[in-house]
Amino acid sequence: MLSFTKPNADSIARFLDQQAKLDFNYPDVGATDGELPSHYDHNSIEEEVGRRATDFQEAKAAMLAWKHFNVGWAAACPTTTPIREGENVAILARISGLWALAACRIIEVLHEESPTSKRFGYSFGTLPGHPEQGEERFEVRCSANGIVTYRITAFFRPNCLSAEIAWPYFRYRFNQFRRQSVDRLRRHVQDSS
Repeated sequence: MLSFTKPNADSIARFLDQQAKLDFNYPDVGATDGELPSHYDHNSIEEEVGRRATDFQEAKAAMLAWKHFNVGWAAACPTTTPIREGENVAILARISGLWALAACRIIEVLHEESPTSKRFGYSFGTLPGHPEQGEERFEVRCSANGIVTYRITAFFRPNCLSAEIAWPYFRYRFNQFRRQSVDRLRRHVQDSS
């Protein structure tokens, strides 16, 4: 959904209600859990975001509040959406002077803790009306040596003719978002000390 004006909370809620009745717009649901399908573009980024004992919990708390997603020109709405399998979240982005609203559904939530490592994250997939088809996984890990990393893995392709025409630009912006998300989470973890 494109608009010259920023959608308000009521219009976002109506949009999510409509999207909740729909299925994913791609056939490879859950594929970020293994080998990525070859008929999509792929992107992956992984960087260190902390080393202190509390950094994993800070990163996890930030993700639960969608802080890793809000990068200025793009945000998850509403930020009160629980990170829980089956939940739908709207993605609001300002692109080339227009407001774009799309929806994704959480496919899987990861939460593992052992004496030597910790992992938290989720995968979500695109719903109809999204300019792309595909899936992203957002994940923080804490290794045995205390290093906390944040990884985003994605596979995606255009979902409509207009997205296909603008694909080089969209691809650039989606990849820019992933880099900015890493920076945003790292800043949150560092500022929490």
